[in-house]
Amino acid sequence: MKYLYEKVNYEKNIPAKILMQDKPGWRCRTELHWHKELEMIYMIKGHLDVTVNGKKRSLDDDGLLFCNSEDIHTTNIEDDNMHNRYIVVQLSYEYLREFCDKADGLFFNVDSNPKAVEKIKESLLKLVDYSENGKYQYVDLLKYSEILKIYHVLLSECSTSKKNAYISKAPSNFSYAKRVLEYIGKNYKNEISLNDMADLVGLSPAYFSKYFKNITGTSFTHYLNGIRLDYAIKDMLARNSSVTEAALENGFPNVKSFITMCKKVYGSTPAQYKKHYNDD
Repeated sequence: MKYLYEKVNYEKNIPAKILMQDKPGWRCRTELHWHKELEMIYMIKGHLDVTVNGKKRSLDDDGLLFCNSEDIHTTNIEDDNMHNRYIVVQLSYEYLREFCDKADGLFFNVDSNPKAVEKIKESLLKLVDYSENGKYQYVDLLKYSEILKIYHVLLSECSTSKKNAYISKAPSNFSYAKRVLEYIGKNYKNEISLNDMADLVGLSPAYFSKYFKNITGTSFTHYLNGIRLDYAIKDMLARNSSVTEAALENGFPNVKSFITMCKKVYGSTPAQYKKHYNDD
């Protein structure tokens, strides 16, 4: 994940973003994030540890994970070398409203409906085929048809009023976390202190520190530097930035802190990570 509040860019002619993932475990981690779009992850082969609103779940072969709009979620992996093959589909919430004017009051309970799960998996497998097989004409129309089927299954078989739904929540209010994460996403290149963020949400520094760790599972400083690491590595891979450029242009106070963070997260220096990525 490259954005804390993720702005999703849809496919051409399709109200969704479709991502085919085929990569080793060390490239499957994402930071804590959320977006307005509904999201599905279907694991074809492999394993992911996914946390949604503070609740952990393992996703293995033929496993389907569904995230409602604005669910805070992250993915992790224990085996860096295990190869994962899966599809991620993010559905436009604005498009959903065109078919249901009460969409903002709905919660989609997919897991409790096995028949709906199988229908969604069937459409996702077709999307996999359409995305990987070049034999189809007018492939966008075929993809569109499966996206519409998924919308229909969600609305007709999985929807319930948010007032009547049991919605899994973390033990603390997510509103503070969302404000902080969005601020970090816009200002990670600048100096940001724990006291700054405590002031932003009107909490004492000590209480905010405990609250933030409870929500994210890590300290504020480690999380902030993890975001900086994400962007710095991206610059090294996409822009061929040097280690020094990547560190200083993405909020690290010095190169040493960038290297230290990279070793903690990936077990290698930034230069080693780049070589590993390019050799993969």
